[in-house]
Amino acid sequence: MNYSTTIQLIDGWTPQTLKDWLDEGWTCDLIVKAGKWHGARVLNVIITGSTREDVETKRRAFNAMIEAKGYGIPAKK
Repeated sequence: MNYSTTIQLIDGWTPQTLKDWLDEGWTCDLIVKAGKWHGARVLNVIITGSTREDVETKRRAFNAMIEAKGYGIPAKK
């Protein structure tokens, strides 16, 4: 059985380097699709794995990576 989870990244909070990395398909077990959530543009990141634990481990690693790459509310200048 294959399991998955979806993470939505708000487009305006996603740094260009992270968008490029996701768009170029350098990732494995991730599917990235453009979408909308409550009218806002988002990137839907779908993480797949063979077990729930596998998906959860990948989700945690992905969250840590995107935070390290600068994902979040842009700092006010």
